[in-house]
Amino acid sequence: MMTLKTRNTITNELFEFMGIPVIPDDDDGDVPDYPYIVYSDTTDNNRRGQDSITYTDTEEGFEKTYSNQVETSYSFNAYSDSRDQAKELAFQMIEFFGRLGRVWLNNAGVAVQDVSSLQNRSLMLIDHYVRRYGIDVLFNYVDESTYPIDSIDNTTITGG
Repeated sequence: MMTLKTRNTITNELFEFMGIPVIPDDDDGDVPDYPYIVYSDTTDNNRRGQDSITYTDTEEGFEKTYSNQVETSYSFNAYSDSRDQAKELAFQMIEFFGRLGRVWLNNAGVAVQDVSSLQNRSLMLIDHYVRRYGIDVLFNYVDESTYPIDSIDNTTITGG
C-alpha cells in the first residue's frame, strides 16, 4: 500500500505547483471554493513479481527486509465553475506529472510511469454542470517492510 508519507508527497508537490487546494474524493470536510483538485487512488499494491529479501547485521541483531516495486494509479480531477479554467488546470496537471513534477517526485522515491490523456469528466446536476477535467496517473514506488530476526546465537536446536 502506498504510504501516507508517499501520498502526501504527491499531493503536496501538486499543491505547490498548482497553488489551489488538492483534496481526497472521499473527504467529509468542507468543499473549498472553485477552483480545486480532487484525487482518488483507483488501484494500489500492484506488485511486480516476488519480493527481494535482504539481511542486515545491526547493533541490535539481524533484520530481514522485504522489498518490491509496486504500481498504483491515481485519478485527478480539476473542478471549476468555468469549462475553460477546468481544462486549463488539467493541462497544468499533465505538465506537472509529465515534466517538472516527475523530477521532484522521483527525488522523493516515486516514479511517474504514465500520464493519461485529458478527459472531460463534467456532469449535469439537475440545473447546472459541474465542470471538471481529469487525468489518471500511474506511479511506481518501492514497498519495504523490515523485521528483526533472531541470530543463530539465540536459537535453540533440539534433537529427535
